[in-house]
Amino acid sequence: MLPKYEIRREEVAIKRNNYELNFPEHLHSYIEIVYVFNGVQHLKIEDTEYEITKGNAAVIFPETVHSFFGRNDIPTETLILICEPKIYGNLFPDLSGLKPENPFLKKELINEELEFAFRSIKPYTGIDIEFSWSCVILSYILNILKLKAKDSVPVEDMTKKIVKYLEENFTEPITRASLAKTFNVSEYYISRIFNQKIRINLRNYLGMLRAEYAANMIRTTNETFTVISRISGFDSLRTFNRMFKAAYGTTPQEYRNNINKLVKE
Repeated sequence: MLPKYEIRREEVAIKRNNYELNFPEHLHSYIEIVYVFNGVQHLKIEDTEYEITKGNAAVIFPETVHSFFGRNDIPTETLILICEPKIYGNLFPDLSGLKPENPFLKKELINEELEFAFRSIKPYTGIDIEFSWSCVILSYILNILKLKAKDSVPVEDMTKKIVKYLEENFTEPITRASLAKTFNVSEYYISRIFNQKIRINLRNYLGMLRAEYAANMIRTTNETFTVISRISGFDSLRTFNRMFKAAYGTTPQEYRNNINKLVKE
Protein backbone atom coordinates (compact mmCIF):
# COMPACT_ATOMS: atom_id res chain seq x y z
CA MET A 1 0.00 0.00 0.00
CA LEU A 2 1.56 3.27 -1.10
CA PRO A 3 1.56 6.36 1.13
CA LYS A 4 -1.52 8.55 0.95
CA TYR A 5 0.21 11.91 1.18
CA GLU A 6 2.18 13.94 -1.33
CA ILE A 7 5.86 13.05 -1.56
CA ARG A 8 8.08 16.10 -1.22
CA ARG A 9 11.31 16.45 -3.16
CA GLU A 10 13.45 16.53 -0.01
CA GLU A 11 12.15 13.06 0.90
CA VAL A 12 13.92 11.51 -2.09
CA ALA A 13 17.32 13.11 -2.71
CA ILE A 14 19.51 11.98 -5.59
CA LYS A 15 23.10 13.13 -5.99
CA ARG A 16 25.54 12.31 -8.77
CA ASN A 17 29.07 13.19 -7.66
CA ASN A 18 32.11 13.40 -9.92
CA TYR A 19 34.49 13.60 -6.97
CA GLU A 20 35.13 11.60 -3.82
CA LEU A 21 32.89 13.02 -1.12
CA ASN A 22 34.32 14.12 2.24
CA PHE A 23 31.83 14.56 5.07
CA PRO A 24 32.41 14.02 8.81
CA GLU A 25 30.53 11.63 11.09
CA HIS A 26 26.79 12.24 11.13
CA LEU A 27 23.49 10.38 11.30
CA HIS A 28 19.93 10.96 10.13
CA SER A 29 16.53 9.31 9.85
CA TYR A 30 16.97 8.41 6.17
CA ILE A 31 18.13 5.32 4.30
CA GLU A 32 21.24 6.22 2.31
CA ILE A 33 22.51 4.16 -0.63
CA VAL A 34 25.92 4.67 -2.25
CA TYR A 35 26.80 3.14 -5.62
CA VAL A 36 30.06 3.74 -7.47
CA PHE A 37 29.99 3.78 -11.28
CA ASN A 38 33.68 4.61 -11.61
CA GLY A 39 36.54 5.43 -9.26
CA VAL A 40 36.30 4.98 -5.50
CA GLN A 41 34.47 6.33 -2.46
CA HIS A 42 35.72 5.70 1.07
CA LEU A 43 33.03 5.34 3.70
CA LYS A 44 32.93 4.64 7.42
CA ILE A 45 29.78 3.06 8.87
CA GLU A 46 29.82 2.93 12.66
CA ASP A 47 33.34 1.64 13.42
CA THR A 48 34.12 -0.06 10.10
CA GLU A 49 35.78 1.55 7.08
CA TYR A 50 34.86 0.51 3.53
CA GLU A 51 36.39 1.19 0.14
CA ILE A 52 33.55 1.29 -2.37
CA THR A 53 34.98 0.70 -5.84
CA LYS A 54 33.43 0.41 -9.31
CA GLY A 55 30.29 -1.72 -9.33
CA ASN A 56 30.02 -1.97 -5.53
CA ALA A 57 27.48 -0.37 -3.21
CA ALA A 58 26.79 0.33 0.46
CA VAL A 59 23.56 0.83 2.41
CA ILE A 60 23.29 3.01 5.52
CA PHE A 61 20.22 2.46 7.67
CA PRO A 62 18.52 5.27 9.67
CA GLU A 63 20.17 6.52 12.88
CA THR A 64 23.53 5.00 11.94
CA VAL A 65 26.69 7.06 12.44
CA HIS A 66 28.66 7.28 9.20
CA SER A 67 31.13 9.47 7.37
CA PHE A 68 32.65 9.90 3.91
CA PHE A 69 36.36 10.43 3.39
CA GLY A 70 38.98 10.29 0.66
CA ARG A 71 40.66 12.55 -1.85
CA ASN A 72 38.62 15.04 -3.86
CA ASP A 73 41.12 14.90 -6.74
CA ILE A 74 40.42 11.24 -7.52
CA PRO A 75 38.18 11.02 -10.63
CA THR A 76 35.01 9.20 -9.66
CA GLU A 77 31.34 8.87 -10.51
CA THR A 78 29.05 8.06 -7.63
CA LEU A 79 25.32 7.86 -6.99
CA ILE A 80 24.02 8.79 -3.55
CA LEU A 81 20.34 8.08 -2.97
CA ILE A 82 18.76 9.33 0.27
CA CYS A 83 15.19 8.28 1.09
CA GLU A 84 12.78 8.98 3.94
CA PRO A 85 11.44 5.51 4.95
CA LYS A 86 7.98 6.76 5.88
CA ILE A 87 7.13 7.70 2.27
CA TYR A 88 6.88 4.01 1.35
CA GLY A 89 4.10 3.28 3.83
CA ASN A 90 3.54 -0.50 4.04
CA LEU A 91 5.30 -1.20 0.76
CA PHE A 92 8.38 -2.38 2.68
CA PRO A 93 8.69 -3.98 6.14
CA ASP A 94 9.32 -1.77 9.17
CA LEU A 95 13.09 -1.29 9.30
CA SER A 96 13.24 0.41 12.69
CA GLY A 97 15.23 -1.66 15.11
CA LEU A 98 17.00 -3.49 12.27
CA LYS A 99 20.34 -3.14 10.54
CA PRO A 100 22.22 -5.06 7.82
CA GLU A 101 24.57 -7.83 8.89
CA ASN A 102 26.89 -6.37 6.26
CA PRO A 103 26.11 -2.95 4.71
CA PHE A 104 28.65 -3.50 1.90
CA LEU A 105 27.26 -4.97 -1.33
CA LYS A 106 29.84 -6.56 -3.61
CA LYS A 107 29.20 -6.19 -7.33
CA GLU A 108 28.64 -9.94 -7.57
CA LEU A 109 25.42 -9.42 -5.59
CA ILE A 110 24.18 -6.62 -7.86
CA ASN A 111 22.29 -8.07 -10.83
CA GLU A 112 21.69 -6.39 -14.19
CA GLU A 113 18.26 -5.09 -13.19
CA LEU A 114 19.56 -3.34 -10.07
CA GLU A 115 22.53 -1.89 -11.97
CA PHE A 116 20.10 -0.63 -14.62
CA ALA A 117 18.03 1.04 -11.91
CA PHE A 118 21.15 2.70 -10.45
CA ARG A 119 21.97 4.11 -13.87
CA SER A 120 18.39 5.15 -14.59
CA ILE A 121 17.60 7.11 -11.42
CA LYS A 122 18.65 10.72 -11.94
CA PRO A 123 17.93 14.01 -10.20
CA TYR A 124 15.43 16.52 -11.58
CA THR A 125 13.49 13.98 -13.67
CA GLY A 126 10.32 14.54 -11.63
CA ILE A 127 9.54 13.34 -8.12
CA ASP A 128 7.14 10.64 -9.38
CA ILE A 129 9.86 9.08 -11.57
CA GLU A 130 12.52 9.46 -8.88
CA PHE A 131 10.24 7.87 -6.28
CA SER A 132 9.42 4.97 -8.60
CA TRP A 133 13.09 4.18 -9.28
CA SER A 134 13.84 4.41 -5.55
CA CYS A 135 11.14 1.76 -4.95
CA VAL A 136 12.78 -0.53 -7.50
CA ILE A 137 16.23 -0.03 -5.96
CA LEU A 138 15.06 -0.61 -2.39
CA SER A 139 13.12 -3.72 -3.44
CA TYR A 140 16.24 -5.34 -4.89
CA ILE A 141 18.49 -4.21 -2.05
CA LEU A 142 16.21 -5.44 0.74
CA ASN A 143 16.03 -8.77 -1.06
CA ILE A 144 19.85 -8.98 -1.01
CA LEU A 145 20.54 -7.77 2.53
CA LYS A 146 20.50 -10.02 5.55
CA LEU A 147 19.02 -8.02 8.42
CA LYS A 148 19.47 -8.39 12.16
CA ALA A 149 18.22 -6.60 15.26
CA LYS A 150 20.18 -3.55 16.32
CA ASP A 151 22.36 -4.00 19.35
CA SER A 152 20.72 -2.83 22.55
CA VAL A 153 23.23 -0.55 24.22
CA PRO A 154 22.30 0.57 27.76
CA VAL A 155 24.52 3.67 27.64
CA GLU A 156 24.74 5.46 24.32
CA ASP A 157 28.22 6.51 23.21
CA MET A 158 28.89 10.20 23.92
CA THR A 159 30.15 10.85 20.39
CA LYS A 160 26.90 9.48 18.97
CA LYS A 161 24.88 11.58 21.42
CA ILE A 162 26.70 14.74 20.31
CA VAL A 163 26.42 13.89 16.61
CA LYS A 164 22.70 13.23 17.00
CA TYR A 165 22.18 16.44 18.95
CA LEU A 166 23.95 18.50 16.29
CA GLU A 167 22.01 16.77 13.51
CA GLU A 168 18.77 17.88 15.19
CA ASN A 169 19.85 21.37 16.30
CA PHE A 170 22.47 22.66 13.86
CA THR A 171 20.30 25.61 12.79
CA GLU A 172 20.50 26.98 16.35
CA PRO A 173 23.48 28.93 17.78
CA ILE A 174 25.86 26.26 19.12
CA THR A 175 29.29 26.70 20.69
CA ARG A 176 31.75 24.43 22.44
CA ALA A 177 30.62 25.97 25.73
CA SER A 178 26.92 25.37 25.03
CA LEU A 179 27.63 21.74 24.10
CA ALA A 180 29.64 21.23 27.28
CA LYS A 181 26.75 22.62 29.31
CA THR A 182 24.15 20.50 27.47
CA PHE A 183 26.06 17.26 28.11
CA ASN A 184 27.47 18.25 31.50
CA VAL A 185 31.09 17.75 30.46
CA SER A 186 34.11 20.03 30.10
CA GLU A 187 34.88 22.06 26.99
CA TYR A 188 38.17 20.15 26.81
CA TYR A 189 36.24 16.88 26.59
CA ILE A 190 34.13 18.29 23.75
CA SER A 191 37.29 19.39 21.91
CA ARG A 192 38.86 15.97 22.35
CA ILE A 193 35.81 14.23 20.84
CA PHE A 194 35.94 16.46 17.78
CA ASN A 195 39.72 16.17 17.39
CA GLN A 196 40.03 12.43 18.00
CA LYS A 197 36.68 10.94 16.98
CA ILE A 198 34.95 13.26 14.51
CA ARG A 199 38.27 14.65 13.20
CA ILE A 200 37.01 18.12 12.34
CA ASN A 201 36.51 21.14 14.57
CA LEU A 202 33.05 22.14 15.76
CA ARG A 203 32.83 25.30 13.65
CA ASN A 204 33.59 23.48 10.39
CA TYR A 205 31.35 20.56 11.33
CA LEU A 206 28.40 22.88 11.87
CA GLY A 207 29.30 24.71 8.67
CA MET A 208 29.09 21.49 6.65
CA LEU A 209 25.74 20.48 8.18
CA ARG A 210 24.35 23.94 7.51
CA ALA A 211 25.75 24.01 3.96
CA GLU A 212 24.10 20.67 3.17
CA TYR A 213 20.79 21.96 4.52
CA ALA A 214 21.19 25.15 2.49
CA ALA A 215 21.96 23.15 -0.66
CA ASN A 216 18.71 21.23 -0.21
CA MET A 217 16.82 24.53 0.13
CA ILE A 218 18.45 25.83 -3.04
CA ARG A 219 17.39 22.66 -4.89
CA THR A 220 13.81 22.68 -3.60
CA THR A 221 12.84 26.36 -3.08
CA ASN A 222 13.19 29.79 -4.66
CA GLU A 223 14.11 31.53 -1.41
CA THR A 224 16.75 34.24 -1.46
CA PHE A 225 20.23 33.42 -0.23
CA THR A 226 19.73 35.80 2.68
CA VAL A 227 16.73 33.81 3.86
CA ILE A 228 18.43 30.46 3.20
CA SER A 229 21.51 31.57 5.10
CA ARG A 230 19.46 32.61 8.14
CA ILE A 231 17.23 29.52 8.18
CA SER A 232 20.26 27.23 7.83
CA GLY A 233 21.83 28.71 10.95
CA PHE A 234 24.64 30.86 9.53
CA ASP A 235 25.42 34.02 11.46
CA SER A 236 26.12 36.03 8.30
CA LEU A 237 25.77 35.85 4.52
CA ARG A 238 29.55 36.07 4.23
CA THR A 239 30.02 32.97 6.41
CA PHE A 240 27.33 31.18 4.42
CA ASN A 241 29.08 31.89 1.11
CA ARG A 242 32.48 30.83 2.48
CA MET A 243 31.30 27.59 4.09
CA PHE A 244 29.12 26.67 1.11
CA LYS A 245 32.02 27.03 -1.30
CA ALA A 246 34.26 25.02 1.03
CA ALA A 247 31.69 22.20 1.09
CA TYR A 248 30.58 22.23 -2.57
CA GLY A 249 33.44 23.87 -4.43
CA THR A 250 31.10 26.48 -5.89
CA THR A 251 29.20 29.56 -4.76
CA PRO A 252 25.48 29.32 -3.87
CA GLN A 253 24.61 31.31 -7.01
CA GLU A 254 26.67 29.04 -9.25
CA TYR A 255 25.08 26.03 -7.58
CA ARG A 256 21.57 27.38 -8.25
CA ASN A 257 22.49 28.20 -11.87
CA ASN A 258 23.70 24.63 -12.41
CA ILE A 259 20.50 23.23 -10.88
CA ASN A 260 18.33 25.40 -13.12
CA LYS A 261 20.34 24.32 -16.15
CA LEU A 262 19.84 20.64 -15.31
CA VAL A 263 16.10 21.11 -14.81
CA LYS A 264 15.74 22.73 -18.26
CA GLU A 265 17.67 19.99 -20.07
